[in-house]
Amino acid sequence: MMLKMRIIANLTWMAIALLCIQRAVGFQLASGKHPDIVMIAIDDLRPMLGCYGDQRIQSPNIDSLAKSGVLFERAYCQYAKCGTSRLSLMLGLRPDSIGIFSNKTSDVEKFRADHPEIDSIAGCLKKSGYYTQSFGKIYHDGWDQQNDWSTESQPGRNGEILEITNTQNVSGPTVIAERLACPVLQAPEVEDDHLFAGRMATKVIDTINHFDKPNPLFLAMGFRRPHLPFVAPKSYFDQYQVDDSWLATNQRPTADAPLMAWFNSDGYVGSARKAGLTMPLKPDFDEARDWNGYEMRSYRGVPNKGPIPRATQLKLIHAYAACISYVDTQIGRVLEHMKKSPRFKDAVIVLWSDHGWHLGEHSAWGKMTNYEIATRVPLIISAPQLTPGRTDHLSELVDLYPTLCDLAQVPKPEHLQGDSLLPVLHQDYGSDHQQSTSVALSQYTRFRNRYMGRAIRTQNHRYIAWFDQRENRIVARELYDHRVDSEENNNLTVQNQYESMVENFDRQIHHLFKLPVTVP
Repeated sequence: MMLKMRIIANLTWMAIALLCIQRAVGFQLASGKHPDIVMIAIDDLRPMLGCYGDQRIQSPNIDSLAKSGVLFERAYCQYAKCGTSRLSLMLGLRPDSIGIFSNKTSDVEKFRADHPEIDSIAGCLKKSGYYTQSFGKIYHDGWDQQNDWSTESQPGRNGEILEITNTQNVSGPTVIAERLACPVLQAPEVEDDHLFAGRMATKVIDTINHFDKPNPLFLAMGFRRPHLPFVAPKSYFDQYQVDDSWLATNQRPTADAPLMAWFNSDGYVGSARKAGLTMPLKPDFDEARDWNGYEMRSYRGVPNKGPIPRATQLKLIHAYAACISYVDTQIGRVLEHMKKSPRFKDAVIVLWSDHGWHLGEHSAWGKMTNYEIATRVPLIISAPQLTPGRTDHLSELVDLYPTLCDLAQVPKPEHLQGDSLLPVLHQDYGSDHQQSTSVALSQYTRFRNRYMGRAIRTQNHRYIAWFDQRENRIVARELYDHRVDSEENNNLTVQNQYESMVENFDRQIHHLFKLPVTVP
């Protein structure tokens, strides 16, 4: 009976997909051209936005985009770290198929040299006749692929992620900070375009106002904030009065979870050493908690180890919120000019973040875990032929490549491993459509790739199996029931009544991740 139901469900889904493709093709033929596409990437942004239910945050422009498009309530990255996540999204491949889990430029260069046949989404659209152009951070900094773009990309200066104002001359040009001397936050009294995000938005607007080529345009812009350091004009800090209600309520590590689940500083032993500190290679519980969140702790203004004072936590959360509102305003500037443009008012717009971010949850600060707070991302897609709405369909960033191909009406490359979201985009949101039967996959490595945590997010649960990659066996497990534990505070694998569920998830892990993995 279950097999029969699955077959019927699959056939129904295929029928919907075919209908949606027909509708999309009809739109393209009626317009007589491929649609222009504007892709907006935001660094380190968890769904801490008004449109995602956080009414404390001032994000009116992203909220407005959400109202005019389709908002994905549950979209997930494949790897909660900038480089690997963005590479997976841009190539349409899962992290295991790429095999790059570091931020080493040499690893990316080798992969590209070994696989020249694999085009990125930008490269695919370019070969299909699109004029492609990028501003800011699309790939991880230093990983840009110039062949993707029809004109020279403009990511900014080398090290632009570390842009700060010169405290001796705030009104003068911004500077690139030395990494270990960089302040964790700044609130300078400057205009928006004094900082890179504002200057970039101005360049994007100029491109929109003066683009006159006959080709359809794929325009990608990547905002680096709210990535550390948290730098935004003071006027955005002034929008908030942050109090204790903003603090994470679950600042202790998850009960009965393995240390590698929540300790996200294992990749910073070398960074600590450069600062004259000795982070233990194999920390115990107390040591791990003291050092947790070292990506942020490595900036000036935060204790390198030990408890982070309440006042400091509030300042950090305040600065994160200010950066969100600063970026939101720049996005609003671009969207306003698009609305006024006879050409771009009908463009496809997609907005995403590369991963989420801990603000003290599970004792962590930063990304680099398999928890919901680190893997769930904002995702919004807007296009003239789409009915605005919200969907709880479990979606992945790896799905964006095939989705944009369908929206652009260009052939999808054979290497893609995600699923087009076009059927989801064409659902009737006014009806009681069935709940999603999809799953989302994420993963993260620990302790120099010795361990790999592989996560499955289903409608109601998150399950994580931690593999010892040398011995190819599971050494730890996590299971969270989101119906009663949305913060993932209680690991259910220690309870006997969940034994059969755990066994079923283990089978799914091996099947969905196609284990054992062979990396090219």
